[in-house]
Amino acid sequence: MKLSNILNGWQNFLSKSEVSERLASNRAMECIGCPHAKKGLLTVFIKDNLEEIQGYYCDLCKCPLSAKVRSVNEKCDIDKW
Repeated sequence: MKLSNILNGWQNFLSKSEVSERLASNRAMECIGCPHAKKGLLTVFIKDNLEEIQGYYCDLCKCPLSAKVRSVNEKCDIDKW
């Protein structure tokens, strides 16, 4: 994940625009059952309205899913979205 993608994801996490939340919700549905979605220690404190991914990160790229699914230019490492 590029720095610009990380910043875009966190910006969208904070702004909660309708477009970014719709994108995030669709992506999160793919992440829920993925074996690479892991519960994190630090990310557990990030309160997310997408409760199914709250506190989770991707163990392939190590990105918190709350930001990753909201980053417009980000892609899933295994092409789920």
